[in-house]
This record gives sequence, structure tokens and C-alpha cells, in this order.
Amino acid sequence: MIERYFLPLTRGRAEVAGLKDDAAVLQIPKGYELVVTSDTLNEGVHFLVGEAAGNIARKALRVNLSDLAAMGAKPLSYQLNIAFPHMLDEAWLAEFSAAMQEDNKAFDVFCSGGDTTSIKGGHLSISITALGLVPAGCAVRRNGAKLGDLIVVTGVIGDAYLGLKALQNSLNYEGAIGRYLMPCPRIRAVDIICEHANAAIDVSDGLLADVMHIAKASGVGAEINVDKLVFSKDVAHALDGNIMQVQDILTGGDDYELILAVSPVKLPILIRELKNIDLNPMVIGEFTSNISKPPVLKSKTHRIDVKLLGWQHFQ
Repeated sequence: MIERYFLPLTRGRAEVAGLKDDAAVLQIPKGYELVVTSDTLNEGVHFLVGEAAGNIARKALRVNLSDLAAMGAKPLSYQLNIAFPHMLDEAWLAEFSAAMQEDNKAFDVFCSGGDTTSIKGGHLSISITALGLVPAGCAVRRNGAKLGDLIVVTGVIGDAYLGLKALQNSLNYEGAIGRYLMPCPRIRAVDIICEHANAAIDVSDGLLADVMHIAKASGVGAEINVDKLVFSKDVAHALDGNIMQVQDILTGGDDYELILAVSPVKLPILIRELKNIDLNPMVIGEFTSNISKPPVLKSKTHRIDVKLLGWQHFQ
């Protein structure tokens, strides 16, 4: 299994030595620091039972690459750990491996090792540890937001929540379904983030929850003008049809756009550079001295009733 399906993911890198050692030996270029992140995806929790192997592979890798992007780091390699509830068939393994190889090429990353094992309980579990590089001293953290910094989101949100709902209820929202199944980590924006953002995080737990992660780490409050949010056609249609509510957009998560804390002085150049790489950033609020939970929400057009800020890992 390893030689046929996982060895090709190393892309022939010498550091991996054909997966014949217990560990890889990676060189960190002079002037750079190593950024390390891990995410575990469990069947029935983070992806649907019976989901296609290629979709599982892409999501497992991309959510980790999104964490690197939020730190301003470019991908280097990843460790792939899979726990199988039973021996999966050749077709499943081939599809999984092919999807990983496509993303390896798309995001210029390679597999540097990992582990394959069995698990009791009947559900597949995949854990990836991704490694990235950032110029020394330039990593963007959650705790850098300053009073008066503007809250910028790199693109529309709410589609992933709608995509999951559509899959569960056989609704015809193909764009949103694609967004849920295959998030797009904003790797192309890492240089811009390093240059212009004081703090950053990706939208994984939910917009409100992740804004509050920055606010809490930075010792500031947050105010969001919900009317500044721009929605995709799918989400706008679902809102009009009462298929979802605004609070679902604010708390749904899994969009993997980036939330940035940006000084007003740097905002114009940040917006311009993000648009130059085909992103559609929007300014939705400000970090303030009013420390509260949840963030202060403003809207003249929406009635908002928020009970939870976002994804609860234990519920």
C-alpha cells in the first residue's frame, strides 16, 4: 500500500529517502523559520460517512495548508497519518492518492512521511501535520491586532455551511457544495499577509468564533457590521428562500477564507494587492476597546439571534 499509493506523494524528494527511514530529514533555508500545524479529520464528524476518497484527500490537506496561509507561511511538506477501520479497496486508495498528487502539484508541497494503521470503531480517521516556511520574524499570529485595526475577510463566507446543508438535504447548490468539499487555502496571499496584516486566522470554526480568537489573543474587542458582508449567489438565494439564516453564515465555519487585522493606513494597498490575485476582500468591522463576547454586531437590514459563536469541538 505504501509503495504503490503513498510513495508517489513524496515526489521523489531526496529528504524522504523513499520512505525507507523512520523519519525525514528536512533542511530549513537560512533566514527562514519552520511553521508547523496539525488537523485531524474524522469520518462522520469532519466529512460525511461514505464521502468520495478524492474529496476527503483534498479537504484533509487543504485545511492544514489554510492554517499555514493564516500564519503567512508557504507550504514545504506534510506528514500523512491514516487510521483505517478496515482494509479499503484498491479503487479507494487509487482515488485518494491521485487527488493528493494533484494538490501536491497545485500547492507545491510533498509528503515527507507519516503512518498507516488500523482503528477500532468503524470510522476512518486522517491526521495531517503540515510544515511551512516563513521569513524569520515575519510569522503572522493571532495576538497582533491593535485598537482601530480593521477586520478584513478575503472572500465570501457562508457557502460551506450551505454546501453541507445541501448535501444533507439533496438541495441544488453545486457551487456551495464544491466550496464545502474542496476549500481553497489562500496560499497565494501569504506574502501580502506578511507585509500588511497585524494578525490573521482562517475561518474554520465560524466567522464570529474566529474573530473572537484574534480579539481574545490580542486583548481587544471586535465590532462587525453585518451589512458589509457580500454573499455569493448561492448564499443570497438561500437567504431569500429562508433555507439558511444570517446567523448560520456568521457561525457556520469551514469557509477557509482569512480574517485579517489591518491598520487603516495599510488597508488600501492590502485591498489592491488581494484583488490583484483575484480575491474579493471586504472590510466588515473593527477591533475596538469594547471587550465583549460575542462581538458587537451591527445591522440595519438583518435580525440576528446568535446562540453559539461557531463550531464546538466537544458537544
